Amino acid sequence: MPEVEANGTRLFYQQSGEGPDVVLIHAVTSNQAVWVFTGLVDALAADFRVTSYDMRGHGFSARPSTGYTSEVMAEDYRCLHAALGLRPALIVGHSFGGVVGIHAALTAPESVAGIVLSDSFFPGLRHIEPNFGKANVWVDLRETFESVGVDLGPVVDFTRLFRTSAELTPQQMQSLEERVGVLGRGWLRQLPKLAETTCGDDVLAEAGLTADRIAGVSQPVVALYDEFSPFRATCEWLEHHLPACTAEIIPAAKHLAVVENTIAFTEAVRRHLRQLVEMGDRCG
Repeated sequence: MPEVEANGTRLFYQQSGEGPDVVLIHAVTSNQAVWVFTGLVDALAADFRVTSYDMRGHGFSARPSTGYTSEVMAEDYRCLHAALGLRPALIVGHSFGGVVGIHAALTAPESVAGIVLSDSFFPGLRHIEPNFGKANVWVDLRETFESVGVDLGPVVDFTRLFRTSAELTPQQMQSLEERVGVLGRGWLRQLPKLAETTCGDDVLAEAGLTADRIAGVSQPVVALYDEFSPFRATCEWLEHHLPACTAEIIPAAKHLAVVENTIAFTEAVRRHLRQLVEMGDRCG
């Protein structure tokens, strides 16, 4: 797997296909394997040059102790984009990956042609998501850890998740791996590695990405939110406040549509990317 030095951090990436540039940015605690295992890369590579990469601290990329805010990771993206010589790219970002994409659209607009968000929560919009701390995905995660006698607490706390994962016994880890299955094992094994970083706190920091700044994104944005997402208020806010935003609901999913409803998610992403390219051609 090739690597590139970006913003002082070694990032691993993959590329496939030819055509307009698409960059896939995964969620916190995930890695680029999610795009490969669910077939999204192959589906998009028929029409696009697809670049996916492991964000700092994730997958095979370097794991610095600090620098996990959307502002820093947007600079990681800008440097990766420049190092690879990409054209203005369409970003597909899941969860925090979408936050990074929006931040990059503001700080490095020449590198971002458009953005497809997948169920992203923005710390700068926390005020419209009063139930964020008790999001259904955290409830599910808490139940998973409770199966091995571990309490993650009632509200979203990534730092606690990382440190608790680092303290699991081999037996507890094995039980959890059996419970989450093949796709979840890589995710689970990554959690302890983030315990000694500031990632848990950084990803929940506004980092300058206020509501006013988000509303100032001029590139076209597609907001794909899941049917049972805890962040539907964010979807509605984006649709009403961004100058060029299209919203669509992915059925039968609650935060991980790429895994929970792969077929519908892949079809929606392909369709919207093609429309964004057509829109760019007309404007150009």
